[in-house]
Amino acid sequence: MVLGACGSDTTKISDDDSNNSKPADNSSQGNQEEDSNQEEQNNDQPSNDENVQEDDDLKVTNTYTNKELGVSGTTGPFNYEFSGVQLKKIEVKSEYAASMLDAKIGDTVHAITIQASAENTSEDDMTFYLGQATIITNTKEQLEPDMFLSEHIEGEYLGQVRHEGFNVYVLKNSTVDDLTSIEVRVNAPIDADWNNVGDDVKQTFEVNK
Repeated sequence: MVLGACGSDTTKISDDDSNNSKPADNSSQGNQEEDSNQEEQNNDQPSNDENVQEDDDLKVTNTYTNKELGVSGTTGPFNYEFSGVQLKKIEVKSEYAASMLDAKIGDTVHAITIQASAENTSEDDMTFYLGQATIITNTKEQLEPDMFLSEHIEGEYLGQVRHEGFNVYVLKNSTVDDLTSIEVRVNAPIDADWNNVGDDVKQTFEVNK
């Protein structure tokens, strides 16, 4: 499943061979016009490839991408960042995909992918469940990450380590087109004795802007 928050950039290079020693004729002019038409078609292709991924199970259309979200902060000994967000429309094409998404063939599932990372700056063992972050949308939905679709973010930090991944949230009662803001909440980190060593995280960012 293509549910990560990273897009791809495609660059096409067209070689134009010419022979200045020969005079122009109708044949060469026709070839140039054909090459020009082909180049225009090629130039249209990269944007389609970047925003749409399709296989036998799914057709995923990215409707909004921000790879430089840069929402960061500190809680206790932890530095954390929500680095990217992507909104997706997922067309279900197979029974396999339908079973994973709790949908039917032909349904369109609306999902949010949020990239996140955290680093423990302490030498002590800590726990910080960034991979269990809850979101609240402006459409009044409160959602937990879909653990099967998400890329697991380890919650146990054995000393000065860094973990990263992405959480996927599936909208139940609204669409990605309705979204304007997303609030993320994460419980405070805890130490080996289960004592809070920081504050709960609460961050809000805008989308579809």
